[in-house]
Amino acid sequence: MEAGTCLANRDALLGDLITVFDRQSAEVLLDVLVKASFQMSNGYATRDDVVQLNRSFDRLTDAQRQTDGSLKELAEAQKKTDHSIEMLAEAQKKTDHSVEMLAEAQKKTDHSIEMLAEAQKKTDHSVEMLAEAQKKTDHSVLMLAEAQHGTEQRLTRVESAVERLAEAQRRSGERLDRVESAVERLAEAQRRSGERLDRVESAVERLGEAQSRTDESVKLLAEAQGRTERSLDRLAKQVGGLSETVGGDIEDIAYIVIHDVLKREWDWDVDELERSMQVWGGREVEIDVFGKATDPSRPDQTIWIVGEAKHNLSVSEVERFTRVVEDARKNLQGEIIPICFCYRARPVVQQTVKDAGYRLVFSYGKLV
Repeated sequence: MEAGTCLANRDALLGDLITVFDRQSAEVLLDVLVKASFQMSNGYATRDDVVQLNRSFDRLTDAQRQTDGSLKELAEAQKKTDHSIEMLAEAQKKTDHSVEMLAEAQKKTDHSIEMLAEAQKKTDHSVEMLAEAQKKTDHSVLMLAEAQHGTEQRLTRVESAVERLAEAQRRSGERLDRVESAVERLAEAQRRSGERLDRVESAVERLGEAQSRTDESVKLLAEAQGRTERSLDRLAKQVGGLSETVGGDIEDIAYIVIHDVLKREWDWDVDELERSMQVWGGREVEIDVFGKATDPSRPDQTIWIVGEAKHNLSVSEVERFTRVVEDARKNLQGEIIPICFCYRARPVVQQTVKDAGYRLVFSYGKLV
């Protein structure tokens, strides 16, 4: 009964055991004690019961040791867990900081995306402008191709003009040969004139020596004078022919060059140009270069080419040509185009031509 009384307060005893053992071990131990107390109180506890009780205590002791070891391991694990929690907390802080940095980077990324979108708009606009520029380039290429075709046609006309100029140059060479021959004849006539003058001097000397032969000497002198005058007349005619030959060559070249220049520069259709003698106001007016031209853009307009051709153009010749132009404007119906043609012209002459409102064409095809 005393054992039963001691174990009567089961809950109180369990509380005491739990302070030493874990709850499961305390409950097992309490059951064994209750059983042993019951048997002892009834007076039939055997040796086996005692042995079994001892074994139970041994098992409980071993279990307690294991529990203590487990508790130590749990305590160590708890420390590690606490350390891990601290590390996790630190990692969380770093993660939070990284998240903040990522958020800031995201803002920058969003801003960059906005800038890229704006740049894309500008790129699209640039592409449109490039496409438009490409269209203009294609159009320019077509225009250049057409211009090239026109240039080739002009080169063909220039080649034709050069051929005609070469032919005129050949004729000029022939005329110059004739001029050289005339000059040689002139030199021969001059030599003979010198010889005759020598004879005149001899006659004069003889006149001083013999007064009686004065009449005869005068007669000889008169005859020599007559021959000299005839020689001078022939010389004047030869020089005049030379001038006409050179002038004719210049005019032949002027016809060709002016014709091609007006076609090349203004695309005019020019009729045959030639030297002309016009009768205006009851007097004859000689024109070196004269003819008609047509402007395709004004087909109904009559155009007259009135030109002066000189090897070395001078101011006085330009002034004389001005009177010819004035006569042409008074007597011709239509537009008058005055043109001066030459091989050379000093700057003052070129300025005089410009001030008069005329056009100047050089022998090599330049239009001023």
